[in-house]
Amino acid sequence: MESFVTLNGPGPWGFRLQGGKDFNMPLTISRITPGSKAAQSQMNQGDLVVAIDGVNTDSMTHLEAQNKIKSASHNLSLTLQKYVDTITCSFYFLCVAFYEYTLVSVAVLPSEEKTLKYFLVSFGILKTAPAPVHSYTPANTEPASRPPWVTDDSFSQKFAPGKTTTTVTKHILPRGPPAPARGTVQRAERFPASSRTPLCGHCNSIIRGPFLVAMGRSWHPEEFNCAYCKTSLADMCFVEEQNSVYCERCYEQFFAPTCARCHTKIMGEVMHALRQTWHTSCFVCAACKMPFGNSLFHMEDGEPYCEKDYIALFSTKCHGCDFPVEAGDKFIEALGHTWHDTCFICAVCHVNLEGQPFYSKKDKPLCKKHQVPHVQ
Repeated sequence: MESFVTLNGPGPWGFRLQGGKDFNMPLTISRITPGSKAAQSQMNQGDLVVAIDGVNTDSMTHLEAQNKIKSASHNLSLTLQKYVDTITCSFYFLCVAFYEYTLVSVAVLPSEEKTLKYFLVSFGILKTAPAPVHSYTPANTEPASRPPWVTDDSFSQKFAPGKTTTTVTKHILPRGPPAPARGTVQRAERFPASSRTPLCGHCNSIIRGPFLVAMGRSWHPEEFNCAYCKTSLADMCFVEEQNSVYCERCYEQFFAPTCARCHTKIMGEVMHALRQTWHTSCFVCAACKMPFGNSLFHMEDGEPYCEKDYIALFSTKCHGCDFPVEAGDKFIEALGHTWHDTCFICAVCHVNLEGQPFYSKKDKPLCKKHQVPHVQ
């Protein structure tokens, strides 16, 4: 769902961006400053920026988007695709649709409407009383298939949220181990012959002797082999790929991706970034050499940097407050430095000098009134 937001200038606008064509990601609001113009305009973290001042952002790099925002002088117009919790919305509209269908398409008794309304109000779906419904009484008997919350007038009272007499039995299903990541090296576990007679995952026959357990299934030891070279994997490590098992050598030869940094095959967890594959230990910040994991990173001269080092090394800092001039901030170039527009003030009386004539002494801006050679 697209929305149009106009922020009245001047900046700073109070939001930060991430993504862009050079990151192969859509431009997204990554942070909103509380109390800022962006926050007051109901902009949210996660909103997609579709257009800036009417210009579509599909082909914009991160820097181009920053410059486009910085060039906005009086007003900044944004077209946003709002971030929505799709699961919550889907549940909400499903419940509303069920309510409307029940009242319009099914014969509804007054008691049934009352009970249905109770549950919808309890879950916050129905806020006010429903519109009057023209109901009728069926000819003789009530269908036997109706659920208890429809046929029993006291059902809503029995199971009201505040009741403490309701008994709920909670059944916890046992959870198996999490599925291994693609390329993870595994090893089968041996079990001796016993009264247990599992089915083989290869031939689907009963195993009447020692067997192996791997990938949640049981196997005849002689049938648990590499899908390509047929080497027995009963006492060797293996890798699962496309519902088949391979020895490490065959997996490395035919399936394992190559790391963009060390140019060796990746066995185990793979990092996908910049349209390439990496060992998680190889995709690191060019400055501090720490792995990124799932953290945000920035590119400069073809090298990735973590956010902390990127700001320290490459961001433009305001000469007045020493904080970075971020995307969306309005700035001024004066006296050989960059300033936030709100930081470019007279060193004596602190009046804002944006668009005003000013003077300088010892690298400090002065208004016309205080251009005397005395600066506190």
